[in-house]
Amino acid sequence: SEARFRALRRACEIIVDDGTPTNLARKGDGVQSLAALSLLRQRLGSPTQSRQLILAIEEPESHLHPSAIHQLKDVLMDIAESNQVIMTTHCPLFVDRVAVKSNIIVHRGKATPARDVAGIRKILGVRASDNLQHAELILLVEGESDRIAIKPLLAHCSKALAAAMTQGSLAVESLRGASNLAYKLIQVREALCVSHAFLDGDEAGLKAAKQAETEGLLKVTDVHFAMAEGRKDAEIEDLYDEALYASMLQTKYGVSVASPKFKGSAKWSVRLGNTFRHQGKPWSDEVENKVKADVAELAAASAGIVLNAYRRCGFDALVAALEDKLKRIAESKS
Repeated sequence: SEARFRALRRACEIIVDDGTPTNLARKGDGVQSLAALSLLRQRLGSPTQSRQLILAIEEPESHLHPSAIHQLKDVLMDIAESNQVIMTTHCPLFVDRVAVKSNIIVHRGKATPARDVAGIRKILGVRASDNLQHAELILLVEGESDRIAIKPLLAHCSKALAAAMTQGSLAVESLRGASNLAYKLIQVREALCVSHAFLDGDEAGLKAAKQAETEGLLKVTDVHFAMAEGRKDAEIEDLYDEALYASMLQTKYGVSVASPKFKGSAKWSVRLGNTFRHQGKPWSDEVENKVKADVAELAAASAGIVLNAYRRCGFDALVAALEDKLKRIAESKS
């Protein structure tokens, strides 16, 4: 039987078609490792496979493109649901943030369970920026005006989130544009932080989230969008009560939101731009940023009354999701 097995193994060829069909034996170590894991996962999912296995892997990130590492992590997590997976790694992506103590630090011939993320960062040489040094959960928002408004809103809606921001374990970071989402998510992961995103419910926000999801950087459970009933596109200002900023716009810019141009299903900045132009006022990216900053300051100062009662459901869901993530992070330390 051993001779038959060797004969079958020699006769078997695996062809990988990634544009140019090539024998697997001629592919690099990274591709061969992925192929072996794929076959293993398929075998483990077979109805005839009843025994649990222990899978030991040394530095699975070796020879892999960064995007492939994210896909590999998903494969290993899938296998680990019903089998034990042990790996050695220097890659921050494979650090288990949910169960911190399951990470074993090997240093100077001694192996000890990790006590906290700070210890893992130190041993891996991860240098988080000053504002992320103590952060465990990062909320990514599109612009600086969003960040200014959201922090007081979160603090007002949740004592747990208010405490986390005061302690520095929860940080709110600006993307400075939805297109930077994927890049920022990579930075957050390298800093060994858990991430969540709150994006505009417009084409740019949805496209950025889809791209990050395709690249294995974001899951549907890790993002919320600013959505407003009756609007095909929306941004955070669409969630605010118009009474908050109507007087300010009239006094500072000479613009009334009572204009029919402020109605309709377009997002807030589009409707406001049409309103400015309709009333003979200039509108540009610079003016838009100034107005958004002014509105954000008002929202921050009036966090208890700024959200429209009929449009806040999505924001309340964001608050609940952040509270749940903080709770799971805390449980992983106990």
